[in-house]
This record gives sequence, structure tokens and C-alpha cells, in this order.
Amino acid sequence: VERIDEPKPEKTSVRVIGEFLKTYILCEAGEELIIIDKHAAHERMNFEALRRSAEIHSQLLLAPVTVRLNKAELSAVEEHLDLLQKGGFEVEIFGTDAVLVRSVPAMLDGANIADLICEIAEKLLEHKTDIEPEKLDWIFHSTACRAAVKAGDVTSPAEQRLFVEKLLSMPDIRYCPHGRPVMIKVSRYEIERQFGRA
Repeated sequence: VERIDEPKPEKTSVRVIGEFLKTYILCEAGEELIIIDKHAAHERMNFEALRRSAEIHSQLLLAPVTVRLNKAELSAVEEHLDLLQKGGFEVEIFGTDAVLVRSVPAMLDGANIADLICEIAEKLLEHKTDIEPEKLDWIFHSTACRAAVKAGDVTSPAEQRLFVEKLLSMPDIRYCPHGRPVMIKVSRYEIERQFGRA
């Protein structure tokens, strides 16, 4: 008996239909409306890129950034210089109350480096009992968030399309590193019910 394979269901095409509040990308997929939180989605994509990289691509700063820290934060950073290196940061102790940042992950182009180092120092203090991979994840979280497109940032229609294509090609990315969804789907039935059509 000849076996006839089941036809594969056709892949639903996704069409970008706009942006809401410069924060959410709206897409049409069959009979569903997809709403994507562009910051949360980009943050998770960055986080996964950092986590999966064998070596973080760093960028040497034109001028080193001096970051003032309190005694406890400075001590936490000093204890974790090797870990920061693994996270793509070249940091050295500078006197008794500061660090000098010489290079950072390349994706941080234009980010406020001083604020980020302060945030990482605080997290290293808060999570000092965590094992090294967890601490490295905290560094990646902070980096991914600072490198992500922000709510309110202007993105062109072409950028929105490329962003959506990339996101939908990564089926394991459905939540940001903080556990919030990166997209929600609203069915035609749910919309029509709101308008009293269902």
C-alpha cells in the first residue's frame, strides 16, 4: 500500500501593519493580531547572542571611562575582574574609589557605560552567593538591556520588518530575560467579541 504523506500546513505569512506608541510593533498573521514589545524582544535577542557566543566581541573605547564606586561595590568588581572580562568588559581598579573601563561589548554602542558598570557592581553585591554562570548571566542581562532598542525610539518600517523576521525566526525567544512576554497574540474572535460581532 502506498503511503500518502499528510500535506504540510502552509506557513502563515506575517505582515507588519504599524507601530503603536513607538513601543509595540503590530503585525497581521492570518486571523491573528500580533503585538510585539520591541524592547523586550530585542533585549532577549541580545541576551541569547551574548550567552551563545564563545567569545564576546569587545570594542576598545576611544577614551577610558572612569566610574566612581563605593567601597563595597569596588571590592565586588575587584573580585570579579575575570568574570567581567568573560562578559566583554576590560576593567581595572583605579585608585581607592574608582575603576577604569577600557573596552565593552560591541553591542553597547552609545550606551551610558558608567551607569551600566554601577548597575553590574550592585548586582554582583546583591548576588554574591550565586555561582559564576549565574553571575555572568546577570552581566549579560544588564548588557542586553542597555543595548536594546528603547520604548519610544523611532524605528522605520524597513527596520520593523527586519526585526519581526529575525524575531519570528527564533522560536525559543518568547520571553525577555526578566520573564515578561515579548509578544502577545489576539485572535479575530477576541477582537470581534469586543465589538459585539461574535
